[in-house]
Amino acid sequence: MGGKKPHLSPTQLDMYARCPEAYRRRYIEKEIIPPGFAMLRGTGVHAGAEHNFNQKIESREDLPAADIIGAAVAGFEEAVAGGYSLTDDEAEKNAKDVIGEQKDVVVDMATLHADEQAPDYQPVAVEQYVRLELPNHSRDLVGVIDLMDDQDRVIDFKTAGRKKSQTDADTSTQLTVYAAAHKRLTGRDAKEVRLDTVVKTKKSTSRDVVSSTRGAADFDALANRVNVITHAIESGTFTPATPGTWWCSQKFCGYWDTCPFVNSEREEKSK
Repeated sequence: MGGKKPHLSPTQLDMYARCPEAYRRRYIEKEIIPPGFAMLRGTGVHAGAEHNFNQKIESREDLPAADIIGAAVAGFEEAVAGGYSLTDDEAEKNAKDVIGEQKDVVVDMATLHADEQAPDYQPVAVEQYVRLELPNHSRDLVGVIDLMDDQDRVIDFKTAGRKKSQTDADTSTQLTVYAAAHKRLTGRDAKEVRLDTVVKTKKSTSRDVVSSTRGAADFDALANRVNVITHAIESGTFTPATPGTWWCSQKFCGYWDTCPFVNSEREEKSK
């Protein structure tokens, strides 16, 4: 750690807001649940984008689509090698078959990225790590910006099964942190923040772009959130999520089966 203070990240802030108990198990107890394939696909597509955009800073040209796709597949395979979890439906199949099917999805999504997303951006920074030091505060705030481009735009690339809403972009903790980091790095406000998403459904693969802005009021609200969550963590306050929310379910929470705050037996009986 090099003597640096503890930190919070957008992922940590959002997890605590959804379920402080899940935060406790992940970040305090270090109970790490292997990711599902939806996350692993996103890791692969990000690897392809990073491979291309890093060289594009100097070359100002995109790599051939085949190179981007190859890097995405390699990133996916590396992520899979680190461990994965299966849904009930996936567990009924041969694991190699599931991995092969998911690899095909990565190829499809990376192809769309190469064809539609990549040409729209001239990057100036890629996967930029930023530590926002917070004076007189027990924790700093860190983020890794997917892309900053030459138009002072901050882009968060996503892969998802549905389109993002305007509310998603307007309230994204990631985009707020990234915009604050952009200002810290460049001295300029980001002219635009956006969610640029590869949307994969059973029927199609498409691109969805939702834009927003950030300003002083957003940064003030973020600071208030950081202050309150930091105080709660350091006071040992880890309440469970509200029952019935979509993230408090066996499908979306890896801690569900061993959580003392839910009746996991009811889920098993309903199958």
